[in-house]
Amino acid sequence: MNLSGGVFRGWRACAAALLAVALVSVYSPSYAQSPSSFPERTVRLLVQYPPAGSVDIAARILAKELTDLWGKSVVVDNKPGASGLIANETLAKAPGDGYTLLLSTNGPIVTVPFFQKEMRYDTLTDLVPVAMVGTFQYVLCASSALKVKTLSEFIAAARARPGRIDYATNGIGGTHHLAWEQLQREAGIVLNHIPFKGAAPALQEVLAGRVSMIFTAVATAFPYIKDGRLVVLASGGRERLPLMPDLATVAESGFPGFDVSTWLAVFTSRGTPPALVEEISKDINKVTLSKSYKDALALRGTDALTSTSKALAELVRTEYERNRTLIKTLGIKVN
Repeated sequence: MNLSGGVFRGWRACAAALLAVALVSVYSPSYAQSPSSFPERTVRLLVQYPPAGSVDIAARILAKELTDLWGKSVVVDNKPGASGLIANETLAKAPGDGYTLLLSTNGPIVTVPFFQKEMRYDTLTDLVPVAMVGTFQYVLCASSALKVKTLSEFIAAARARPGRIDYATNGIGGTHHLAWEQLQREAGIVLNHIPFKGAAPALQEVLAGRVSMIFTAVATAFPYIKDGRLVVLASGGRERLPLMPDLATVAESGFPGFDVSTWLAVFTSRGTPPALVEEISKDINKVTLSKSYKDALALRGTDALTSTSKALAELVRTEYERNRTLIKTLGIKVN
């Protein structure tokens, strides 16, 4: 029920409206106040990567659920490039009205900025955290053309051929890139980085045998592991994958503390009224708590998450500062 927007005219109509609200308050306490009219038109959901990747798929699931909840279309708008910064900048320049949202992984928010000589927006002030929506792990995979079967075999091959084995990522400074930099440092190996505009094109090059290595989402990799085009060497998270419980983690394989996983979260633009941010956050939480959303993500190896906007903002600030220190420690140079 929506009691706003000039529906009633004159004092008689206003009195009737107030009476209606009072009656609803009595008979249905959960609707004691009339809901906001947001959204009144189509909402755009920006995605930092091309179609068909794990993030794009999650975005389309989220968009469908929000469309059903709001009764207004939520349209996915892919803006790949610059390791996610093109989509981020698009959001930063959007009006602060809640009609432009961004589904982001952690990389473009809390690692990629440190790999840039200059930024045309402020990550911590121009991108407003709304809610967490999911998390997934990566697996370390090799092209079947590389002829390695285990993580130790890969490391031995890399040590024997310094700088001659390529790895693919979804862009400079992202979670994949940082994970590879950390692994090279800890394993004492030197690899060649080949960045792409997203995980999907990066994976295609590995499947074709033109690039040898990749960290990729488990659900994305699983069909190619089964058909033999990818060889899975280890899982990247802190715990073993339920889908592949016999697969050791990188941390278990001699690199304690190693963790490459990602979260998915929604952001909006600076200037969006805090009350509207909270309203959108609550609606997103309704979706992420729903069985239909959880089941759809689980089929793709992603776990649903729920959070307040405040909790997400605190997480972003904590990880932002932690990665600033980590990147400095690793000695990684910016572009």
